[in-house]
Amino acid sequence: MRQSIIKRIGAMVLAIVAVSLAGCKERPLGVYDVSVDEAYRRLSDDTLRDMVFAKQCGILVHVTPSGVPGQQVTWKVHSSGTEVVRFTAVLSAVGQKQTKVEIRIPSASNGGEMYDGSQFYTRPAFNQPLRPAVQEQVAAILEGRKFDVQRVGPGKDKVCHVQRGGLESGHVFRIND
Repeated sequence: MRQSIIKRIGAMVLAIVAVSLAGCKERPLGVYDVSVDEAYRRLSDDTLRDMVFAKQCGILVHVTPSGVPGQQVTWKVHSSGTEVVRFTAVLSAVGQKQTKVEIRIPSASNGGEMYDGSQFYTRPAFNQPLRPAVQEQVAAILEGRKFDVQRVGPGKDKVCHVQRGGLESGHVFRIND
């Protein structure tokens, strides 16, 4: 009798777990529950302030979004009038209410990707690697939440750490210093 009750309870628990998991569809990485048009609107209206604040090195940077409606948003990052990096979110519809976002960052002159963590910059704009920070900022915008630097991980750029310390103590570096 006791084993019979235990078996029934176990079967009920399994049934409850199965039903609750059936309703949980995990979204693929880079896919957001928002239409392409809404994704474009949100991204093109954002200057990525939270990411810039969290990952900026010692040079002052200005981020300007531009794009092709429903297709892509590009953020150009300037310092002292010079473009230092740009990155693009390419949008593609996954049904009517989901959008896949692919982040593109240009190649560096010596191979790899700009700010991929293996590049050296005398006056870096962002702590490397940049891609995880861009991905987190895009996700935060499209999920309607704050940028979370903990999801990005620590930066590896020693020059950036020195410059950031200067910036925090009031010294501003210029790109051509």
